[in-house]
Amino acid sequence: MVKSITSGDILTENELLNHIKIYAGPGAGKTHFIVENIKNIISTNKLITNSENRKILCITYTNKAVDEIANRLQGFNEYIEINTIHGFIIENIIKPFQTDLISIMKNDFNIKVCNGSTISSQVEGLSLLHGIDKETIYKYINIEKNTSDSYSYSKMKMSEVQVDVDKFINCIRLNKDLKSSLTNPKNFSVEDIVPLKKYIWSEVRKLTHDEILYFGYRIIQTNPIALYTLRVKFPFIFVDEFQDTNPIQTEIIKLIGSKSTKIIIVGDVAQSIYSFQGAKVSDFLEFNINNEVEEYSIDGNRRSTENIVNFCNFIRCSDKNIFQSSIRKYKDDKTIIEKISIKFLLGRSDEVNRTLYSILNDNGVILARSWVDAFKFIQNIEENQSVILKKIYNSYYNTPIMIRDEIIKHNNVMWVKAFKIIFNLWEGYNNKSFGDIILTLQKYFQIFPSKIEINHIYSIYEFLKELFIDVSSDTLTVDIIEKFNSLIFQKKNTILKNLFGINDIGIYIFSEYDKEDLKQNVKCLKWNTSYCLFNEVFCENSKYMTVHQSKGLEWDKVIVSLNPNSFDKREGVNLNKMFTSPVLVNETTLDEFTRLFYVACSRAKNELYIHLEDESLQSVIRSSLENFQEKSGIDINYEFIQ
Repeated sequence: MVKSITSGDILTENELLNHIKIYAGPGAGKTHFIVENIKNIISTNKLITNSENRKILCITYTNKAVDEIANRLQGFNEYIEINTIHGFIIENIIKPFQTDLISIMKNDFNIKVCNGSTISSQVEGLSLLHGIDKETIYKYINIEKNTSDSYSYSKMKMSEVQVDVDKFINCIRLNKDLKSSLTNPKNFSVEDIVPLKKYIWSEVRKLTHDEILYFGYRIIQTNPIALYTLRVKFPFIFVDEFQDTNPIQTEIIKLIGSKSTKIIIVGDVAQSIYSFQGAKVSDFLEFNINNEVEEYSIDGNRRSTENIVNFCNFIRCSDKNIFQSSIRKYKDDKTIIEKISIKFLLGRSDEVNRTLYSILNDNGVILARSWVDAFKFIQNIEENQSVILKKIYNSYYNTPIMIRDEIIKHNNVMWVKAFKIIFNLWEGYNNKSFGDIILTLQKYFQIFPSKIEINHIYSIYEFLKELFIDVSSDTLTVDIIEKFNSLIFQKKNTILKNLFGINDIGIYIFSEYDKEDLKQNVKCLKWNTSYCLFNEVFCENSKYMTVHQSKGLEWDKVIVSLNPNSFDKREGVNLNKMFTSPVLVNETTLDEFTRLFYVACSRAKNELYIHLEDESLQSVIRSSLENFQEKSGIDINYEFIQ
């Protein structure tokens, strides 16, 4: 039986003798619950207080969540390790047990890897073979094969060769003999797979994210000392956002917890939206270790108004483990919350558009199925420019590059770096901030501030004045970059060319790996469009988001605009079905779409707007909500705008 608790409850010493599963919906205060219970265990539990070496392990899904929990546990950090599952495996299993790792590579894949520098994880934001010349890889493969073949594999294609984790986990789940293999990407010769993987493991010495999980499991499965070490070091393991855990991560946690270590998992099946990464609702619902799991639920919602919580309960009515109630009485400024109706915006009439843009201009956000869907709501962008943005975004669909992350923080993609340089120079020039101009130039060129003299300052301003004199919203961004490259080589700017240390063309826009169609689309981006993309859409405080990107966030006003994509439609997903009988506890495509819709709606604190392109849905929604209210006895205020 599931026991109801609050986010302020502290697990007793007797309760901690069992493994624990906690159902916690959005706004339930699960981070507060985890933090306060960790503090209590550190302060009172003898397994921690009587030992200098034992710690609590807290595993969460993102580095951002790691930082948040660490900040809340300041003063207790000596007794806790907070990490992502990959970070935990790298630091506690892969790095300390390199000999086991190399042995498993030989036993499982017949790849002999020599001892050397530490084999670790690929760098976040970079491809596995970043910075390595293809010809070097080809040469290595030929030496291993004793041939002189020619190859045309891209580095992206070669990076796709990795341990087949799905095949391995199926063996575990079906109790079959464990079989390991490497994936065989399309149009890749089978005979080249092992030599390539040997190069990556022996020379590059990097593991993909899936390989970290695989070797982490295999090391503790085959080495009792490694497993015993983890159990001694971590008598308690908290796992946050467990609904996002994929099967092999679940098996790692269960293996550690099968003796002595107690596992406390916290999650919400209604927020499981990462099936494309292997996460399964059933892994959370059916989680069990030695039949010693006690179940609890936190039903309160501190985030959203009663009306929004009640509507979200309608969407998640198939989940019998949680029925949330709002425990929030005030706005952030202690004003009593007024009962604002949920507004369904149907179609794209002038009235609907006015409402959409009014909310967006008043600190609201729009949550869409994908970035491509979000682009059509960007204000003051021509339709053909929106199409170009979609094409650019889709160019990275089957690559390891997350273009949003590149624009916000990584700067590894060449055209992204070029655009950022030119935009930052433009902003520094307009704001008359010479310090910002120099900081921007330092990121790209070898400039030493100590060498800057008065004549340099004057020359830089004159150079930027000429560079930006004709910029308008319709100017092509690449034209301004190319103008920079043209101006810097003029005789009058020799002093700047020497100061910047420029020897060839100036600012590179594209690399040899950029495909021609991507180049053509980037070249068509107008100044206004690309500046908006970098500073309003793909930015830290964007008002245009995907549902996946919104996970863990909240806003006062939220517009939800989710429409089934082509894959969804092939799988029979449509909004009529979802609203008629919402179900989200199974692993069908429709259930996952319903969970996406639920997550999006649950981000709203005070005002929820739902945009629907199909105006005929009005009668279905009205009928379904009336039926739900009659059966549940709760009220939902809503209205339609067309």
